Amino acid sequence: MIRKTTKIGLLSLLFLFTISSAYSVDLTRVGGGLSFSSGIEDANHKTGNPALTARGVLELGEKFWLVPGLTFYLPGKRQGSTTMFSTFDADVTYTLATEKTILFYALAGGNLSYVSTKYDVKEKESQFFPALNIGTGIEMIIEKDWTAYAQIKGVIGSYKFVAINIGVHYYISGRRYKTW
Repeated sequence: MIRKTTKIGLLSLLFLFTISSAYSVDLTRVGGGLSFSSGIEDANHKTGNPALTARGVLELGEKFWLVPGLTFYLPGKRQGSTTMFSTFDADVTYTLATEKTILFYALAGGNLSYVSTKYDVKEKESQFFPALNIGTGIEMIIEKDWTAYAQIKGVIGSYKFVAINIGVHYYISGRRYKTW
């Protein structure tokens, strides 16, 4: 699981660099952290917690950012089955307020979730499902080129769940300002 996650994470970073150079948007920072979710639980699925998240931040303007991210949850186990759950998010954030080293933002965007359940009888079922994200977050400068973030978002689609993310970002070319 870790090797597969690492490969997908590296491919995602390569994808972010390609997009940023092709469309003249600035990939200002990369990062990641942990995600905790209310998860998906029904007769066939039970997803695990926590998750590892990798994401980038592309600056679209002074107040807008595009934040694509990949999240891989620990397998959820139920008697007779194991469920793997991962999400790809593409959120646009809007800066609501800043105060010296703290920035508050709202977010909305798309989500593509993947659920794969393997049953003990060697059957496997997997599906992708699209959803919408809506939420809010905070980002705080903690060091010259490092920021910490925390956010909460609701995912609305075939399955509804709430996700809380915490983590850090590293500025690729250095921060331009000591405050927001």
